[in-house]
Amino acid sequence: MKSKESDKKFAKTSGQLLLWTGVLLAPIVWATQMEINYLLVPYACMSGHRVALYLVTLVALVVAATGGFVAWRNWQEAGGELPDDAGDARTRSRFMGVLGLLTSAMFFLVILAQGIPDFILHPCQQ
Repeated sequence: MKSKESDKKFAKTSGQLLLWTGVLLAPIVWATQMEINYLLVPYACMSGHRVALYLVTLVALVVAATGGFVAWRNWQEAGGELPDDAGDARTRSRFMGVLGLLTSAMFFLVILAQGIPDFILHPCQQ
């Protein structure tokens, strides 16, 4: 995408929403995944079925990776370079793209780390 087109895109509300989606989707998914798993543990303990816990973690990983993909696309459309100190819309878009990539990667790993005990520990274990 040409630089003027990307400047126009990220100046619009829809472009800014994409930037914020790349930054905030993974943390929101992590918090949601953690709360849903807390709700599902009593069910998994009583029934012995842990599939729901696995599915929630899997879906959370896919959605967090989607946030990373959105951030990567935003960064590519903003020029694909590291942000500098220019202070214009393109630099802001590059910064938010890189921040979204890093945030998504970190929360992807956090979701994965929280999902590992589902495979090792029994839900009734305290």
